[in-house]
Amino acid sequence: MKLSEFRNKWRRPVKVKIAIIGGAGRMGRWFTRYFASKGHKIVISGVKLDKLKAFAQEAGVNFAENNAKAVKDADLAMISVPIPVTTKVIREIAPHLRKGAVVTEIASLKFGITEALIEASKLGVIPLSLHPLFGPGAQKLKENKIVVIPVVNSKAEIKLAKELFQEAQIIVADADTHDRLMALTISLPYFLNIAFASVLSEEDISTLKKFGGTTFAFQLTLTESVMNEDSALHASIQMHGKYALKYVDALLSKAEIVRKMIQEKNQKDFIDFYNEVQGSLSRDTDFFKAYEKVYKALEALR
Repeated sequence: MKLSEFRNKWRRPVKVKIAIIGGAGRMGRWFTRYFASKGHKIVISGVKLDKLKAFAQEAGVNFAENNAKAVKDADLAMISVPIPVTTKVIREIAPHLRKGAVVTEIASLKFGITEALIEASKLGVIPLSLHPLFGPGAQKLKENKIVVIPVVNSKAEIKLAKELFQEAQIIVADADTHDRLMALTISLPYFLNIAFASVLSEEDISTLKKFGGTTFAFQLTLTESVMNEDSALHASIQMHGKYALKYVDALLSKAEIVRKMIQEKNQKDFIDFYNEVQGSLSRDTDFFKAYEKVYKALEALR
């Protein structure tokens, strides 16, 4: 089956067989429910069979005891597993996919993964590298973003992603650009919140909440949401990213500059530094709306 044939099948009101590897994981569950809601035939696989069976029964989908069985005769195979094992799973299932089937993965980092997808394409399967810029708590796909990382046929892969996820906003980036931007938008904020959480963990949170103002309340909510994520996911994001350490080092370098100003009570340099950073950030069109947005967000959370 060629890509055009897959797309024609997808457009018609017929069931497409979709295999989700890691289907009982947090994002795997999200996509299982998403595709099932579209009326497609879903089969999931994973390493924890008891968990897999329980979720399959709950979601009303099928399960397979191993990945090879899951992808047999599948039109689309989605890989939703930890970053470090994504390439291994791509190479494991590719020989079991029929020619013309689509294999996609949703890893948060792409270093080394697109190369494995290129290898898979040589076996006759259609590669599609995606990164959903939302977590399993998302209630709907509409207005959420999915990044497409071109592998072998940029135009066709982008078009396919738009057809698979019509409600989403599709954006495009090459693998290296994607990973650099993820270091800034995921790795660095997570690093900040983990460090902040480690300081707070040594204090009485209930007392801090009683005395904390708007900024603290918002930051605590954000920090606790970050700390709700799986520790292995955090480790992967920090340690498997090509650019993560670069920006962590940059952050620590800037923090040391500010710390030194505070230590030396150098008010002039502190104000100059602050004003320079503020001036740069104010070029963002939403900069002056930020304070109001924080209050609105807190009101929604109460």
